[in-house]
Amino acid sequence: MMLRTLVGALLLAVSLAASLLVADSVSALGLKVAPLEYKTDLQKGERKQGFIDISNPSHQAVKVRVSVQAFRQINNEGGLQFYDDKQIQLGIKPGLADFELGPREAIRMSFVLDGSNLPKGDVYAALFLTTDVKQPQNGVGQLVRVGTILSIVNDSKGERKAEITGVTLPFLQLGDNVQGSYKVRNTGSANTGFYPTATISGWPSTAAIQHQSSLVFGGRERSNNFTYQASVGFNFVQVGYGTTKQGQWVLVLPAWLLVVLLLIIVIIWVECMLYQKRRRHSKNLKSKVKPSTSNT
Repeated sequence: MMLRTLVGALLLAVSLAASLLVADSVSALGLKVAPLEYKTDLQKGERKQGFIDISNPSHQAVKVRVSVQAFRQINNEGGLQFYDDKQIQLGIKPGLADFELGPREAIRMSFVLDGSNLPKGDVYAALFLTTDVKQPQNGVGQLVRVGTILSIVNDSKGERKAEITGVTLPFLQLGDNVQGSYKVRNTGSANTGFYPTATISGWPSTAAIQHQSSLVFGGRERSNNFTYQASVGFNFVQVGYGTTKQGQWVLVLPAWLLVVLLLIIVIIWVECMLYQKRRRHSKNLKSKVKPSTSNT
């Protein structure tokens, strides 16, 4: 009985170790790509060349297929839907259709943007790299797809309409910076996307900064985090785009000052408690002392 138990435990340990080895082998597969986003402007009919650095950090050789797809946003969280578009695929030409990368190898791949073939205005696409294990170990293969987002303004910009729909700021801000977020909605047509640049300002501070938001398509709304340097005390922080503005009051305190204020509050509370205790003690003493009376 003991021998059977030991054999069962040994087999379980071996199977767990094997599964971990397979999992490590699978998780190690993949590609690294830089840059993750490529922005550029094209003049009318202009051709421009770009580059992507691709590396294989795994210990296995991989075969890479290159493809191009257009995309659009499908929700307010930045979710994207990729789809084939012949005109965009005609205007974005990768330098390679497929290639192989050995373990720890890297390559720089070029691509060409042809403004004469791309749609006029804002063009958004992704240059995808799909990998497959050349010689899977332990019978396990893995497909990985990574890519670079291409944000292109071809010939002329599309409409730039947006509004600030909300600002979220915690009232108490510790340190010298105000940290919060704002929401911006693209009020243009559904096929237009851009990066609205919001203006963040404050009072009593007169400084204003420009903050570029995330990409937002027409009819969609995105949330963006920001940091703004303000003065100690009460501040009114405002975010604006165009004619729309949203703002809130905040209290900015250095961390050390908050600690001092808390200590003062604790000391006052302790003193009040001690005072109440002394007062009760004094009343108890008075109640125990009875006035003396004399007989005549």
